[in-house]
Amino acid sequence: MRQDGPRKARFTTSSGREVKRVYGPADVADIDVATEIGEPGHAPYTRGSTENGYRDGFWGWEFYAGFGSGADANARYRYLIEQGATGGVSIALDLPTQLGLDADHPLARREVGRVGVCINTLEDADAIFSGIDLATVGTIFSTANAIAPVMLAWISLVAERRGVDLSAFQLTLQNDPLKEYAARGTQILPVRPAVELACDVIAHCAEQGLPWYPVSVSGSHMKQAGASCAEEAAFTLANALAYVETLRARGIPVERFVDRMELHFSTDMDFFEEVAKYRVVRRVWSELLEERYGVTGVAPRIHAVASGLPLTAQQPLNNVVRITMEVLAHVFGGVVQARTACYDEALAIPTEEAVKLSLRTNQIIAHETGVADTVDPLGGSYFVERLTRDMHDEVRSILSTVDDLGGAIPAIESGYVAGRLAEGAYRQQRETESGERVVVGVNRYVEPEDDAVPVFKVEPAWADAQRERLAAFRERRDGAAVERALEDVRRAAETGASSVVPVREAVRVGATIGEICDAWREVHGEWQATTARSA
Repeated sequence: MRQDGPRKARFTTSSGREVKRVYGPADVADIDVATEIGEPGHAPYTRGSTENGYRDGFWGWEFYAGFGSGADANARYRYLIEQGATGGVSIALDLPTQLGLDADHPLARREVGRVGVCINTLEDADAIFSGIDLATVGTIFSTANAIAPVMLAWISLVAERRGVDLSAFQLTLQNDPLKEYAARGTQILPVRPAVELACDVIAHCAEQGLPWYPVSVSGSHMKQAGASCAEEAAFTLANALAYVETLRARGIPVERFVDRMELHFSTDMDFFEEVAKYRVVRRVWSELLEERYGVTGVAPRIHAVASGLPLTAQQPLNNVVRITMEVLAHVFGGVVQARTACYDEALAIPTEEAVKLSLRTNQIIAHETGVADTVDPLGGSYFVERLTRDMHDEVRSILSTVDDLGGAIPAIESGYVAGRLAEGAYRQQRETESGERVVVGVNRYVEPEDDAVPVFKVEPAWADAQRERLAAFRERRDGAAVERALEDVRRAAETGASSVVPVREAVRVGATIGEICDAWREVHGEWQATTARSA
């Protein structure tokens, strides 16, 4: 319905960037097409990491899943593979596992298997892959931010037990503890030893020549904690540089590992800004590698998540539309691997029906719309190119501020990053409460409570069964061998030696996740939070 005058006082992106009524040639007159935009598959990779984009194959259709025990979660992984998911096995860990706590730890009791799968031992890890052929599954992903050496050992030993060559599949470990301190909270150790553990894993995979991605530097959680698109991009790239610098300090050439570093982001609802963000990330990462390390020709690999933040518990079927738009922004942004949320995620772990619908959303977009048939279809849009250039400049400005603070690690330790995120989250909440930011079904077009959709139920008996399995496992193992292996884990932590080999041996002889992480805690202590500031 038409009205007198504009429908709102200001038109801005979700980050507050002013949006003009119309864009034209004058808005891109200062952009050098050859150096700033280029061609797909060539530096600065603004238009895409490969020359042919999705003409050579669609983005990966990944679905993050996990609950209960390894055996419980296994059924969901097999279901997804049967339905045509191409993202392999993407393992969501429960909070105790992420924090390095066994199922029988007092702090773990109420959280075992609730928001992810519980893995305490190598036997638990093996159960996840029952009936799944590692050699044909393609990819395996897990968060494992504070516990990456343990997850690396679990997956490697499961493959070894089955006689599967480690090069037969691709393992991606998020292995990014830095964002935990600012945005997520599943950190264990102080920042610097945590970064060293992460770099142990990256260095080991580089030394072994494994075709894996041993780190997936994640802005996703920072975005969902309040970061703007530019902040998400800048803080992610700053964290990636911190890992690069740590590895360089060990004498490892950048070109030996940088092409196996994945960048991981969250796609929210501001469609054009999200598309511009992915174009900017590729360009800035390419620039940074050349400027700081003289490395060229490395196309960034981008892993994107259809954000769960915009999903509402009210009128949950509306989330199907939100998810579709997020996936479409993935595609126009040219991401390589994508994880899709489900319409019932604001209520509980997704049901099989909800997961299947999200998978079908990707398949319909891929096969029926034609949007994947040309590379960077929004490239050349006056609006998108102006957004890309302006966001590029903002990202470089934020990176300059982080550099002035001494880099990502001091910026996190000082509370600077957390402060920026907190300010963003406050702004977003204030805009929603005032109605300036419209959320359909929440602050506009609200309806009386409607019929509830079916939700997934976590079975309390799962936690009891896991604790019983753990107790029986401890009875069977060689306790003396475990203690010797744990002493080697402690010694490596004390001397600064790589954690990978001693952790692998500890896992092999039967050490649990809690016992290994306790060894690290004894040496390094635990993280103590710093009051956030943003200035």
